[in-house]
Amino acid sequence: MVKYIASIIIFLMASLSIFAQAPMVVPSEMEFAGVKLKITNSAKKEIEETLDLLTRSQYHFQLLVDRSNLYMGMVEEVLKKEGIPDDFKYLAIQEGQFISDAVSTSNAVGFWQFKKASAQELGLRVDGVVDERKHIIASTVGATKYFKRSNFVFDNWLWTMQSYLQGLGGAQRSIPEKDYGAKKVEIDGKTHWYLKKYIAHKLAFQDYVGRGRKNPELQLATYEGRGKTLRDVSREVNVDLEELKNLNKWLVGSRIPDEKSYKVIYPVKSGSRPIAQNTEEPKREEVKKTTQSSQAGVTKQPTKESNSNRSTYSGVRPVEGNIGIFPRITGNIASAYEPDQIEMNGIDAIRARSNDNVKTLASRVGKSESKIRKYNDLGDNSRLKSGAYYYVKNKKNRGKVHYHIVQPGETLWSISQDYGIKYKKLLQKNRMREAEQLKVGRVLWLRFIRPANIPIEYTDVILPKDDPTPEDKMIKEVTPPEQPIKKQTQIIPEKKVKVEEEETVEEIEMAITKKALIATSSDTIITHVVQPKESFFAISQKYGIELDDIIDWNGLNVMDGLQINQELRLVVPKAYFLKKTDLKPTATVREIYHEVEKGETLWGISRKYGVTIENILKWNNKTDNNLDLGERLKILQDN
Repeated sequence: MVKYIASIIIFLMASLSIFAQAPMVVPSEMEFAGVKLKITNSAKKEIEETLDLLTRSQYHFQLLVDRSNLYMGMVEEVLKKEGIPDDFKYLAIQEGQFISDAVSTSNAVGFWQFKKASAQELGLRVDGVVDERKHIIASTVGATKYFKRSNFVFDNWLWTMQSYLQGLGGAQRSIPEKDYGAKKVEIDGKTHWYLKKYIAHKLAFQDYVGRGRKNPELQLATYEGRGKTLRDVSREVNVDLEELKNLNKWLVGSRIPDEKSYKVIYPVKSGSRPIAQNTEEPKREEVKKTTQSSQAGVTKQPTKESNSNRSTYSGVRPVEGNIGIFPRITGNIASAYEPDQIEMNGIDAIRARSNDNVKTLASRVGKSESKIRKYNDLGDNSRLKSGAYYYVKNKKNRGKVHYHIVQPGETLWSISQDYGIKYKKLLQKNRMREAEQLKVGRVLWLRFIRPANIPIEYTDVILPKDDPTPEDKMIKEVTPPEQPIKKQTQIIPEKKVKVEEEETVEEIEMAITKKALIATSSDTIITHVVQPKESFFAISQKYGIELDDIIDWNGLNVMDGLQINQELRLVVPKAYFLKKTDLKPTATVREIYHEVEKGETLWGISRKYGVTIENILKWNNKTDNNLDLGERLKILQDN
């Protein structure tokens, strides 16, 4: 037995070693549930950041892998029976991390993070006797019901997944109807973050979880428990009662109901086998609804939102729902209390000593108190926190990533410090007033201003647990213990490069965040020289291109405006350089009409037909870019 356990330990250590040596790569193309996904470079970067967050700590990654494999066989079986694509099993990891009693900030509970009303509407029993949200089989059946309803509308499993976060109504508002039933989808920078987060989870876990993978030292089995108490089951399967209670938190009352089948989860450890029951297993019955809709025949679609759990590794509490770990501390960490030694998010910074105040810290870095307060958005009465990091140069106007999901205990100021964004810019990007209350789970925009027509979005955040789960305790019993390295921030050793001028720091960041200029067969790259009174919007309209693309191609900030004679590099449709005069229907020109569909824009229509927005406006005597559903647009094209 000792040799056997030793071999298991060696196997686990070897697998971790292989994992560490083989970094995961985000492919340009992949498939999800029969939908072919084409992943652009901008989306790859975001997915890679999430992948890094999921896998950076080998210890915690392996713990989640082991916990997932305890339950994954049951999830796979339910998905197969209900006709749901197997790919959805990775969403279970993303949603509840296989923690049966996980609770979010909005009181979503269990493996699939259901709120009480949503769960009951899907047929799950939630009362003083049973909470099926905490039962792996019952909750998975409930999730499959939601997937089926949603896919009936979208005919596309990817949009079905997005609706699990937004709810059916929310997804219908954000997904163009023309994309329903799509067999190919492009994942780009504008794709909903929830889908990119899922792709990262699938890539991270697909080679380590499910498909018969099991821990030879510990597995979970099921035992029919209808009408019994857990004490009865404990005696019959010869498992400690407390251990059984920890694995079956779905049972609230003292006795398991007898009106239908209820599977009790129990552990099977090394050297043991699952208990065979003599009684014939009853067929799985449809879960009865405990509440009925007030309107017969009307199905109310539950609103589902994702969760974001702060896992702990290396002393850092990263946010899984966000991209990467911030703040990022680089440079000579050992001398962080001295000036010119470290950077935080690429900006010169210093660490506060236990007896530091603004005056002493400013003196140490050779700056005035007013500048230190300005750089860090500190009020006149603000005090420094011992061991915290503070900027000694201006923060940026925007973040390096697009979004942040607000976590418990965070403030707008702390988020602005974590990402190195000016406080007022953070307010501006989210259309917030300074006195506005910040709610946990809100999705904050960090790079661009949230458009006025896009509503404020919230997502569930699982409340962090200090104690390990019962499953993790059992896993630790059969795997070698490993202590996480105790650090306070993500440390990336890097040679410090001192930059004398603050403006140069901003230019370096811009160069990093530039979007690649890539021309297709219908585009060409040009240099545009800014003329008097020209704006970003005017230039975008002139060439029929997106305003955001102009900003990203040139690493600019829309709030900084443009300068006369400033050079901009642009990817412009070749159609722009065609004759700009009004075309008349002749023997060589044909007149066609395009009927505007839901979600279409003038820019998209101009690209479809290889013409400019300017000409479409002229041909149709339009004075603005507004379009009406069903509007017929005249298009002139060469024969």
